[in-house]
Amino acid sequence: MLRTGPLFTLLIVLLSASSYAGTPLKPYKGIYHTTYDMGFTIDVKAERTLKQDDDGNWTLDFRAEKWFAKISQTSKFQLSDSGLIQPLLYRRYQQVFGEEKDKSVSFDWSKMRVTNNIAEKPWKMSVEEGTQDLLSYQLKLRYDLLNNPEQTEFRYQVADGGKIKHYLFRVVGKEILDTPMGKLNTVKVESLRRSKKDVEHLIWMASDWDNLLLRVEPVRKKHKEKPVVLLEARLDGQKVTGL
Repeated sequence: MLRTGPLFTLLIVLLSASSYAGTPLKPYKGIYHTTYDMGFTIDVKAERTLKQDDDGNWTLDFRAEKWFAKISQTSKFQLSDSGLIQPLLYRRYQQVFGEEKDKSVSFDWSKMRVTNNIAEKPWKMSVEEGTQDLLSYQLKLRYDLLNNPEQTEFRYQVADGGKIKHYLFRVVGKEILDTPMGKLNTVKVESLRRSKKDVEHLIWMASDWDNLLLRVEPVRKKHKEKPVVLLEARLDGQKVTGL
């Protein structure tokens, strides 16, 4: 993800107050692969993990590294009394050819406010209940789909760069997908850009494995993005395998 396009930073946070009481969070670890065209093809592998910390909160982590680049994203969050994901701290670090970028977003839910800090220049803004960061949203979408199987559209808001950004996702059906782990039952989702007709990405999630992200495929070929594919994963200690 050298120039981090939307593929790895895709997904979001639902505005409705759904609860995870019926579907508890499970730790997992997944290895993903994609390629980038920089005049020559570069293979990139990335690791994504979810774990519960000693204090009862959770950490969602993403890391990708090559000899010339390193990118990491970390989201620390808690579950509210009603089961909502509440981000506490998001950090993104990027180093490409020696040039570093670092930013953080901290959430103060007692004041309904977030503090953005980019290049040591902090600023604050107000947020609504349910607002997510650029990583916790991905987990939120997975469990919203699990707990609302009849719902076909999800609208989200994310705190990013001093703004609240809005996203729309639409469920388009179910498929059996060939993957490196074998054939898997999936839910297929469209990521919509500005309208219901403006599809940006197609997303497949493993419905038998708590909707783990299996594949993200760009629709807008002009971005030169390639599909992101899950190579292997463990969910709550169990290896993900095909049908």
